[in-house]
Amino acid sequence: MARSSKKVSRLVDVFRDLETTERARVGELARQMGELRSSEEEIIATLANPSAVHEPFLALMSRSLGNIQRRLQRLSREHEAVLARYVQAAARTRGANSLLADVRAEEARKAEQRELEALLEFQQATAAQGRGKSTRSS
Repeated sequence: MARSSKKVSRLVDVFRDLETTERARVGELARQMGELRSSEEEIIATLANPSAVHEPFLALMSRSLGNIQRRLQRLSREHEAVLARYVQAAARTRGANSLLADVRAEEARKAEQRELEALLEFQQATAAQGRGKSTRSS
């Protein structure tokens, strides 16, 4: 049974690693989206109040704003997909942890049962020897 516990434990470790990977991806996408939103706000502020320095670049800035918005949409869709995978990975990890707890409980129950059976055999052997009989004759 200990082999089962080890196998399930390794499975839990794999699921935990997958969950950590997905969590890192969610964080990285959120960071990228935050940076893009910040850039977008800066460009919008500059376009709203253009100065003489910025005037020659207004067309480039508006094109850049469009690119940023498209990239934000793409990252947003990707973020949703990664978030869904993260939720699934977390659920798999919880399920594997539950399975591991069940396997360990079963192993403990069987070990306790073996100990009780050994104790009963010892008591029977002791009782038989006390009566002068061998354990094989009973």
